[in-house]
Amino acid sequence: MLNPNALKPISLFKGLSDTDLKKVAAVLTEKFYPKGTVIWEEDSVEQGLQIIQYGKVRVTKHGKDGKRQILTMLREGKFFGELSLLDGRNHSAALEAVDDTKVLVLSRADMAGFLQKDPQIAFNVVSAIAIDICNLLRQMNERFMGMVNYIWE
Repeated sequence: MLNPNALKPISLFKGLSDTDLKKVAAVLTEKFYPKGTVIWEEDSVEQGLQIIQYGKVRVTKHGKDGKRQILTMLREGKFFGELSLLDGRNHSAALEAVDDTKVLVLSRADMAGFLQKDPQIAFNVVSAIAIDICNLLRQMNERFMGMVNYIWE
């Protein structure tokens, strides 16, 4: 079993008690992706929330011209797959391991189990995901307004 103390610095698990961290550690699985591995393609089936322990992951989407556009790079402590974890839909972007990468995986089924049996754990995880999404949306709004202001100048 994963050491629950290893979860303390991860934003998704901030505020959880030691008892709750043990429950989370008991359901997380570890997965390793060698450098260059496609973790999943855009529109692939939901594969759980994945938290990067080490390594680097490139997030891309296909543009209208069919070429992949890099959306962002994710590093240690960041997570991906959160949208599909919440809504069960296929993944909205493709991911590739840029370096050897090790992740912790929280399955949708385990998240549903927390919702039923340990709602405080589920609440903390969903709250952390919501904060991350809000921060991303604020950044996107700032970039969009920067483009609008540039056009109108």
